Amino acid sequence: VDVPPIDKLNRDQKRIYDLIVRRFLATLTKDSIVEFRKGILEINGERFVAEGKITIEKNWKEIYPVREDEREIPKLKVGEGVEVVAIRLVRKETKPPKRFSQGTLITEMEKLGLGTKSTRHEIIKKLYSRKYVIGPSLVPTESAFAVIDAIKSYDISKPDMTAHLEREMDKIAEGVKDRDEVVEESRKMLADVLKSLRMEEDNIRKSLREAVKTQASIGKCPKCGKDLVIRYSSNKKRFVGCTGYPRCKVTYPLPQKGYIEKTGKVCKCGAPIVKVNGKEICINPDCKG
Repeated sequence: VDVPPIDKLNRDQKRIYDLIVRRFLATLTKDSIVEFRKGILEINGERFVAEGKITIEKNWKEIYPVREDEREIPKLKVGEGVEVVAIRLVRKETKPPKRFSQGTLITEMEKLGLGTKSTRHEIIKKLYSRKYVIGPSLVPTESAFAVIDAIKSYDISKPDMTAHLEREMDKIAEGVKDRDEVVEESRKMLADVLKSLRMEEDNIRKSLREAVKTQASIGKCPKCGKDLVIRYSSNKKRFVGCTGYPRCKVTYPLPQKGYIEKTGKVCKCGAPIVKVNGKEICINPDCKG
């Protein structure tokens, strides 16, 4: 195979080439070996946890180094006393876990046994197309919360049921289980859930309708007090219009790119404040506040 001379590559091309080579060679190298340690200490009846890790063998990391925060803690024995060298009181607040990205959600679905390699991307695509999530960090919408609230007490909302059905289908492919047997079991499970859902049909419909209405609104009209919603013009451009139209003709322009999130905040001028790609803005272009 003819390979162009490496010395003729520019700086960026060399960096890309080096990255590709290192990644490729790393896949052919042994796994790194990391030792994790966890110590639970008790002081005056209060429990404290110390965790640490050290790399025993780098292996692939020698070729493709990664930045890691290593912290070694000594080996401890049960009941062993340790000297308290210092005590520091630090004020901190708990932080919510990071939202899923498409990549991390697919990884989590794999762990839970949900979907297959060919269907997971389609499932996430439907979440977007049905407005259950918005943005690259998969922010759930009012509709998503309404659906979960409506079905959270039923097995159909839990990953266990879906994962079980996925495993049963795998057994059909492996020849371990009969197709008709699995189909009949699945039909019975879903029929039981459907029966329960139909008993709550009116309540579910009402909560979903309210959620869709709430989701569509980004705030109240400063003129008539009715909801302001995102609308689209004949040339597909989005803007904010009042639901009181035609009596109330209040409209505001919107950025044509980026995800629009309502904040529930109101500007001094009376117009709603929205978040576009993480940045808060007043939708009133004439606002001087």
